[in-house]
Amino acid sequence: METTPDLSPLVDQLQGEEYDVTEPLPGVLHVRGRFSNPERIALRAAADAGDLAVAVWATSHHDDWALVAWNRPDLVTITQKGATPQRWRHRRIPETLRPDAQTFLEGASSPFDIVTRPKHQPTDAAREILGQFSITDPPPPGWVPPVVEVPVVEVPVVRKSTLPTATGTRKATTPRAPKAPAKPVKAEPVVAVCPTCFMAIPATGICDNCG
Repeated sequence: METTPDLSPLVDQLQGEEYDVTEPLPGVLHVRGRFSNPERIALRAAADAGDLAVAVWATSHHDDWALVAWNRPDLVTITQKGATPQRWRHRRIPETLRPDAQTFLEGASSPFDIVTRPKHQPTDAAREILGQFSITDPPPPGWVPPVVEVPVVEVPVVRKSTLPTATGTRKATTPRAPKAPAKPVKAEPVVAVCPTCFMAIPATGICDNCG
């Protein structure tokens, strides 16, 4: 940018709306206030600058922010809400439209968008527009990313239940099946023996050898 634009009328207008306004860089404003949609504030401020090339940061009381870089026909918008990723949008708009056209205020897509894949990523041309205002990093000066606390999930510890055992006691064992009763043993017959020759005596009771 060859000459520094006079943004004092725009500063007075924004301060009249009870916003805190600073000029951190030549041709760049930083607007702070109690508003819920920083993008709308920045777009309207860029439109109110008329034909002047201007960049406007807007930071809400929730610490959400938007950056609008406007140098006709290029309109670059970068927004960030909380810890979500930055959302870039680069448009080249015709002479009949201003940065505060309703479709832009609503954040809707338009035929003038330079589409990226994936969507809402920075283009080299968009970074060049920011470079015209000596902006190398999109977040506003002094902005600190919010700390996102990751919840700690406690995993329950499952312990095996043990029953106390008395010292010297036997461990419980599985009962065995009872044994089958033993078969009765038949008594062997008693055989009479001759006292003389020690031969078996027949049923007659008379030894066959000794008579």
